[in-house]
Amino acid sequence: MANLIIEKILLSYEVPLIALARKKNGDRYLGVNYEEGEKAFKFYFSKIKIEHLKSLYAEKIDVHYAVTKLHTGKYELGEVWGTVGEEFKTKGSAELPADVLPEPGMFIPGHAPESLSSDFKVVNIDGQWEISDLKTFSDSVQDCYSFGFALLGAAGRATTKKIASLFHKHPWRGGFSSVNFFRELYHNIPNEDRAGIRQITYASPGEIKFLMNGDVADSIRELVNLINEKDSPSLEIYKTTYRHLQDMGWLGKTASDINLSAEDVEHLNEVLTISCDAIGIGGSTEYILALAGGDPLSGIKMVLAYHRRLQALADYVATGKAQDIFHDA
Repeated sequence: MANLIIEKILLSYEVPLIALARKKNGDRYLGVNYEEGEKAFKFYFSKIKIEHLKSLYAEKIDVHYAVTKLHTGKYELGEVWGTVGEEFKTKGSAELPADVLPEPGMFIPGHAPESLSSDFKVVNIDGQWEISDLKTFSDSVQDCYSFGFALLGAAGRATTKKIASLFHKHPWRGGFSSVNFFRELYHNIPNEDRAGIRQITYASPGEIKFLMNGDVADSIRELVNLINEKDSPSLEIYKTTYRHLQDMGWLGKTASDINLSAEDVEHLNEVLTISCDAIGIGGSTEYILALAGGDPLSGIKMVLAYHRRLQALADYVATGKAQDIFHDA
C-alpha cells in the first residue's frame, strides 16, 4: 500500500490517460488509466526513475517500455480522477493482466524541454543513401555539433564547467581515446540543447530537418563549406600536421609521456595556431589551448579530431549527397 499524489497529467483524451504521481519521499510513479472503476478511474502505477522519466519526455522510450522493461517492484493500483494535487491510497500487485498494458508506440509528446537557442535547420539530400550513410552522417553531425557547442560556450555556466573539466581530464592519445571523448562530450550537453532529427524525407531529392542550436549549426555550415572551397588549405595542413606528429612519435602519447623542450612547446603552439586558422577556427585558438590545460600537443590533437569529423560532413556535401547543409527551414 502507498499514499500517492497526482503531480501532472501527461496524456489525456476527454479523460486523463497517463498520469505522473509521487510519494511524499519524492519517488515518482507513472500511472496508466485502464478502465472505469466504481468511484473513479482505475489506474496502475509503476515506479519510474528520473533519468527514465527524462527519456520518456524526450520520446526516446514509449509508455509500454516504461511500465514493463523498466518496471521494478510491485505495481500500485488505485482509483483516482486524475486531478493535479489529488491524494489517494493504492494497493500493491505483483503482476498485471496483459490486456491492460498500453499499446507499443504510445509516446508522450510535448513534454521534452527545448532550448530558446534552438532553430530548425535543414540538410537537402539526394543520390543513393544506404543505411550505413545514415549512421556515418548522423555520427559526424553529432560529433561536430558537440565540439562546436563546446567551442562556442553555448551552455550555461554549470554545463560549461563540466565540459571544460572533460577537456582537461582527457588524455588525448588518439584512436579510441578521441572516440570516447566525443561520446562523453555529447552526453554532457543538456537534453534540451542536443541536436535532434525532426523529419526525414527521402524521395531523391529529400531532406533531413534538425532542431539544434542555431549558432552551432551556422558555425558547422561555414567550416564545412570552407573545407570544400577551391584551394582550401585545411586538408593540406591536416596532413602536414598529422605527419609531423607521426614522425616525432607523438601521436599516441601525451605531453606527460614526452620530455618536451621549450623549443618543442613553442613550435607546437605555432602549429596549433596554423591548424586553427586553416580550419577556420582561428578565433578559438586561445580557448582551445585553455581547454587543453595549456598543453599545445593536446590542443593540436583536438583540432585534428574535429577536422576529421568536419571532413566527413564535407565529403557528403562534395559528392552532392548532402546539399546546402544546415540552412534555415
